[in-house]
Amino acid sequence: MATFKRKVHYLGGFDPRGARFYHGLCEEQIGKLTGADAATVGKRRRVGGDMQWEIWGDVQGDDAAFLTNYEFLVWDDLVRRHWVKGGWGLIGHMVTAYRHFIAQIDWKAARPVPAGSKLTLFYPGASVLLLPLLIALPIWIILAQLVGAIFAGIPALAIGVWATPAVLKRLHSLWLLRFIIFNDMLARGATDPALGGRLDHFVDRIDASLAEDWDEILFVVHSNGSILAVPIMAALLDRHGGKLPDHFNFVTLGSTIQLVSLRRDASRFHALCDTLAQGWFRWLDIGSPTDGACIPLVDPFPKRPVSRPVGLLQFSPRWFRYCDPATYKARRRNKYETHFDYLRRLDSPSPLDFVSIVCGAQPLGKSIAAFEAQNGETRHV
Repeated sequence: MATFKRKVHYLGGFDPRGARFYHGLCEEQIGKLTGADAATVGKRRRVGGDMQWEIWGDVQGDDAAFLTNYEFLVWDDLVRRHWVKGGWGLIGHMVTAYRHFIAQIDWKAARPVPAGSKLTLFYPGASVLLLPLLIALPIWIILAQLVGAIFAGIPALAIGVWATPAVLKRLHSLWLLRFIIFNDMLARGATDPALGGRLDHFVDRIDASLAEDWDEILFVVHSNGSILAVPIMAALLDRHGGKLPDHFNFVTLGSTIQLVSLRRDASRFHALCDTLAQGWFRWLDIGSPTDGACIPLVDPFPKRPVSRPVGLLQFSPRWFRYCDPATYKARRRNKYETHFDYLRRLDSPSPLDFVSIVCGAQPLGKSIAAFEAQNGETRHV
């Protein structure tokens, strides 16, 4: 029986949860495989500062097996360093970040960005400012009848301010706000200097795997990881003369690259974007229009000399096709969980869901072709 050997380098988003959470999510999703397709997820172990585990199994209907070495690139410790705490500190950073985004985004170039993604950019800040008033208003109306309109204002507003953090946490607005603050700092080159060293380490880890005996290498990034992947990919292309090996694949899930590439002041990032735009490698970009926390199906480098590399393929995951209608409707209401559905298998398998990408005895190119065949698309290269 032939064994297909795959190496996965996974870079997550702006999430303080580390490898333990994502290993558990991997076990949960791969645990949905049954029968001859069942797979096994090994234990976590630390290797070179990152975390690794194996996934292995047989493939139903094929005389084949697969072995995936899954390497979780660790930067959650740096996320926690950038995790702004304290109400007044968060508001101060929020004002700075929004001032920069409003002034520096090329809004003309941003026209193709979906309205939902634009709304998500401003929604957290608006929530912080307006929620105390929205909560206080009905309380003020009730109290005004008891103690008078003037005397009701202060306690009503105090209750609104007190209740707002709990509501914002439930709506995940504070996570989005910290995400926005971090990317403003990233665009301005104001992040912790340790981040640069960590990205260099990731480059070395991925580059080392290119010399190893793998049938396929996947660099899979989720959410904010897509922005950090730009300097990583640029460094890999520089090391390999602008062309990466055919068995290497770059996969972005729920990408947010345009959040920085559209900023006028991100000149250093723009130079890295130009390196990627001119490089030769397969890039699979999956983004759902129902996910406001990503920027789906838009050229990653708008207004640059080359706005998209020749090897870039962009697809919607078409979750409605692989999900029961009632389940799909319910999931769309939970925008936070929607952003993590790229890492899940829904009611039926998709050739490009997370489980299919990391499990199986065929290269990514064949999975892309199978997805195109199921969905009537013909962009396979």
